[in-house]
Amino acid sequence: MALLLFSYVITITTILQSQMNSNGGSGSSSEPFLTHLDLQESNNKQQKCSNQNSCSEITYCNLNKLIAKINENSWHNAMIDHNITLDDGSKLHMPGLHLSSFNGHKLAFLGDSTLYWLGKYFSSMLHHQQNVNKGIDVEYYNMKDRGVANNFVKNNRQFMIQGIDPVPPFKNDNMQFAWFGMHGNMHGKTEQAVDKMFTDAEVMKPDIIVANMAFHWLHLCGYSEKMCPSVIDSPLILRWLHYTESWLQRVYDFAIKVNAKLLLFKTANFICGSARTGDWLIGDTLYQKFDNVTLANCVSRLEPLAKDLSIGTDDLNKYCKYGQFTDVGSKYVNEQMVDFVSSVQQPGGIKTSDGNTVLTVGIYNDHDIEECATTEDAIHHKVGATMRIRLLSNTIENYLKC
Repeated sequence: MALLLFSYVITITTILQSQMNSNGGSGSSSEPFLTHLDLQESNNKQQKCSNQNSCSEITYCNLNKLIAKINENSWHNAMIDHNITLDDGSKLHMPGLHLSSFNGHKLAFLGDSTLYWLGKYFSSMLHHQQNVNKGIDVEYYNMKDRGVANNFVKNNRQFMIQGIDPVPPFKNDNMQFAWFGMHGNMHGKTEQAVDKMFTDAEVMKPDIIVANMAFHWLHLCGYSEKMCPSVIDSPLILRWLHYTESWLQRVYDFAIKVNAKLLLFKTANFICGSARTGDWLIGDTLYQKFDNVTLANCVSRLEPLAKDLSIGTDDLNKYCKYGQFTDVGSKYVNEQMVDFVSSVQQPGGIKTSDGNTVLTVGIYNDHDIEECATTEDAIHHKVGATMRIRLLSNTIENYLKC
């Protein structure tokens, strides 16, 4: 077991060194992204999207205006068309969900169960449109309320969406879709699963990549045994501590390698603490309050792992405080995504390995349209699947204009 752990640590250390030596993540913007929270809290300051530093950042800011519009009444506004007012007073049309908007692309989801479940709904919708609707856009996805669209997907599912079967890939003359990643209990197997994900996805050579990995590296020590690192999966602590290098940079380098034209980092899902029960609810509440006893117990629990991981008490304190499997933990990694995307922006665009393709890197911010009403288990927002796919279509369409 010690030899296995040693090999994992060496592998991660090698990855981190190679990522930090990469030129892709160098450089930074002089101003941070304008986030959804910034938009909500700074309306009186009249901050403008045009003050952002790149097309990608302006697009992210404009998409957050769409999110704010949806959140005014997420049941009614989730699926219908919207016209967003830009800084110059003009309107930006954000259409509702039309699956044909994904045509012409090879789209890959890379990540954990948050994209696994979204991928299942998306794949079923694609197969239905192909098999039943003869490729014509389904009007029910653009109806006046979220419930109509959700019920239509459930009633017309093309395979068993529940359960743990793989996400069926989709391919026709117009587009291709596949999910690569891991879901469920992966204790001691996350390293191999992540490596396999990149190997399998490289065969597809997607031109659009949507990527997320976060929950498998979070914890709820003291309140969930399966969500607290043990010796066999302790390298996930390193993954979390070096999230930018071990995940964000690695995905970015992969996108350049396969000559993708769009890379979207999907935000970690909103975690609804009130939807939890028992020890999960107690732990969620105490960790979000940064309860001193809870944090101290977490550090004490993980201390025996520190030596083999070559980390100190400060690292354990940071992981226990911010690596928590609550919405605090989600927001923490989401902020790192935003910072990373801002840092990789380059004048004239990002050239991929073929020297010709220009890569756009952005954020798919479905965290901010998720709510307690869209989840049944606190973390997976299946009830909001159609709304999230609608946002994905708008996100892809607008970033591809850069």
